[in-house]
Formats: sequence, C-alpha cells, structure tokens
Amino acid sequence: MFRASLIALSIGFASANSMHLGKLCRGQTCDNPAFPIMDYAAGENKCVCRAHPCWDDNGAAHSCVGEDAPFLTFSYDKDLKLSCGCSSLPFYASTYIVKDLCPGHYCESRDHSVLDYDEAEGKCICRVHPCHDMDGMKHECNDPKFPILRYREDESKPICECAAKMERPVSDEL
Repeated sequence: MFRASLIALSIGFASANSMHLGKLCRGQTCDNPAFPIMDYAAGENKCVCRAHPCWDDNGAAHSCVGEDAPFLTFSYDKDLKLSCGCSSLPFYASTYIVKDLCPGHYCESRDHSVLDYDEAEGKCICRVHPCHDMDGMKHECNDPKFPILRYREDESKPICECAAKMERPVSDEL
C-alpha cells in the first residue's frame, strides 16, 4: 500500500547524499546497522547516527521485500508528515536535510536526484550525486551486499563508499 504512494517520488529521489551534511559531519561515519544514517542534530549542534525513520513510523515498522523495489525510502511533506515507500534504486538521505531544512522538496530529475541545502544561497537544491563525478570518476556500487553509494567527507578529502542495504535489525526478545 505505502509502496505505491512513494514509488513515483522515489524514482528521482534515490541515493541521496548531501554535500552540506558531509561538511557538517566531516570525519564521521555510521557503521552500526541499527543506526546507519548520518544525520545532524541542530539543537545539539552535533552529528549523530540515526535509525531509518520508517523503522518506527508511529509504531509501524516499514520494510521492502520485493525484488522490483527493495529499498526503503522516506520523505517529509511541508507539514512534516513522514511518507515511507519502496524504490528500485538504493536510497540514503538525512532527516536533517529532508525534514528540517527541505520538507516538501523533492528531486524529480534522475540526473539531479540528490536533495541538498545550499548554505550560500539559503535554499534547497537538487544536485548530481557527488560521487558521480569525483575527480573525473563515476563511482558505482555493483555488489548486491553493498548497493548504497554513500558520500561523506574525511578530515582531508571527500569519500565515496558502498554501504549495505538498510534493513531493520531484528531485536532479540526473550
């Protein structure tokens, strides 16, 4: 049900990686599968690793199991209402960008699929994935175990890396 509501949106919005967030969170990464999303907590003025927001959507845990659209996506409308869906394209985004800075903004062009914030202009923009032209090289993730192309910045340089598909961890309940 929720898949159909976001498929059209996620076609252009997949594999998002914010250069703005990369600068804010320089030198940091999120490797814990339970908290795979690098994010910025503006109120605390620090970077944090978050769980996927669709893993706890007011008590509902969304997931994507079909081969045609196996990647869980999310967006927020102008009223900050979360929408979860599935996409055929890998997806990685920050709630700070999608919810706090750019709610209701969507990138519909496959060529400019990354929703980002331009600090100099003070506005939300759609850009080419930063890893699609890094020093003249287009990075890709062809290993099905690590399909998400993720951009981040180290202390001295930008980094493109392949990350595992985000799947909600199964909690051990006794």
